[in-house]
Amino acid sequence: MTERYPGLDARVAAFAATWDRTLPAGTSFVPGGRARRRALLEGFARRLVAAVIDRDFDRHEGFLVGHDMVHADLAHPRVLLVSTQLLRDQLLTAVGPPESRAASRLTELLDELAHGFTTAMREQVAGVAESINRSERAAWRDRQRDLEAQVRRQLLHDPLTGLPNRAALGGLLAPMPARLGLCVVNLRGFNAVNQLLGHDAGNALLLGVAQRLQVLAVDRGYHLGHLGGDTFVLIVPGTTGGDEAVKAADAALRALPSPWPADGHDIPVAGRAGVVEGPADTGPDELLRQASLALDWARHDGTAWAAYDAGRAAAHLRRHQRANALPEALAGGEITAAYQPIVRLADHAVVGMHALPRWVHPDTGPVPEAELLCIAERCGLLAPLGRHLLASACERAAAWQLHEPAPIVSVDLAAEQLRHPDFVDGVTDVLRRTGLPPAKLHVAVPERALHDETDAVAFALDGLDRLGVRVAVTQVGLGHANPTASPVHSVRIDPQLISGLARSATTHRSNLAMATWLIAMFHDLAIAVTATGVDSRDQVTALQLLDCDYGLGRALGRPMTPDAADLLFGVPDATR
Repeated sequence: MTERYPGLDARVAAFAATWDRTLPAGTSFVPGGRARRRALLEGFARRLVAAVIDRDFDRHEGFLVGHDMVHADLAHPRVLLVSTQLLRDQLLTAVGPPESRAASRLTELLDELAHGFTTAMREQVAGVAESINRSERAAWRDRQRDLEAQVRRQLLHDPLTGLPNRAALGGLLAPMPARLGLCVVNLRGFNAVNQLLGHDAGNALLLGVAQRLQVLAVDRGYHLGHLGGDTFVLIVPGTTGGDEAVKAADAALRALPSPWPADGHDIPVAGRAGVVEGPADTGPDELLRQASLALDWARHDGTAWAAYDAGRAAAHLRRHQRANALPEALAGGEITAAYQPIVRLADHAVVGMHALPRWVHPDTGPVPEAELLCIAERCGLLAPLGRHLLASACERAAAWQLHEPAPIVSVDLAAEQLRHPDFVDGVTDVLRRTGLPPAKLHVAVPERALHDETDAVAFALDGLDRLGVRVAVTQVGLGHANPTASPVHSVRIDPQLISGLARSATTHRSNLAMATWLIAMFHDLAIAVTATGVDSRDQVTALQLLDCDYGLGRALGRPMTPDAADLLFGVPDATR
């Protein structure tokens, strides 16, 4: 156990000390004093933790721990009540074994612990009980049953609201009809109420919400549970389709007590919901996972509710797998580049290539470029990805320089790359190592990067200009930045504007007017214009009539492999 979870022994010992301090005075008579009692409690805690994290889970270990507690003279009923409450609330938090089913396993263990404790108590008094009259024995059995019932209720109900908790979900679903709906409701702003007005105000709000939702549940035949904190669950039995679960979510959100009066404040109460509807035999853990995932989607989408969708869940899992694999793929050189021709529109000559990142995940297949960039940004790997692509593109383009005329290579940059203090030095080093002339490297910067409130981006662009690298601003046309305020050599018109140049597009006239004005303005400033997202012959024709300089898109050339780009520029096999 220590090898799998370093530091676990120390955390168990600390928890045992807390357990020892929590036991009420006069309820235990362990020979050897307090030190021996703490050692016994540490042993019991260690056995419970080992059972939770054991690959072959055995709930009977809880029975044995309860049985042994009685035989260790920890036999007072209050010891059982206090111990089960403490173990349920604090053991996993204090010890923290990273097992996905730790909470449900602990609930089963504590259920067995109560059974073992009471069984051992009955065994201890068995001899004495023979001499007690029948009525007294019956009273003793009733007391034991009441004690077990109290413990079970503590294990299966939330102490604040009295509602069934997460551990009770399986029992609630067991008698359900063939299909059911599950609606997880989360309160928005509950943490702010706790922080601003204190826990008493937060608890009062939770009780108010619980009462409103309970009225709704009784009225409509639903079942209500409290998953903890600011999250509730509604179970809709006997559904025939997803609409019934969605209606339950809508009703629950409308039932929230808003505004909620607390300490002279009217607190707006709102919520979000995640909904799933399906076969009852799917299992409580899986249904709850699906509804919780839908709740995450509602948060991400900014909607009041979201329903579980297997396709979206598969895409979510796929993105998660790709995000986990990206750091290793980047370090292992799995990220490659494809090259899309940059075409001079006047004579259709290929003047260079634009480098695009490419990644084929070993399990999920090719990763779309937009998704790759999104994952890289979320993982904090956008700058390393950009550096890798820049180095690869410069090395490849250096071999093209024997072609006449020598082509350029274009690489997209992220704003965070430009903000790095060593960025220009890094570009200088790449050009030195590859031998690519600086003027043959064009770096494409998104227009929004020019909004940077610091001077870092401006310093980086000035440094590139002094180095001789050409700077292009992308996504021009729909933003509000002024590309001419920086050392810019070319601009790239936003693909959304270009898409409207097709004669079949409803925005053809307005986009044509905007493109005409932009191209003429930048030509007056001696700035070359490249149209991106050129995907149809109509667009090519319109851009030629407008004297646009260059184009990039499927209608002019699709992305190609590095070897195909080498062949286009006459690089011999020996060089490659």
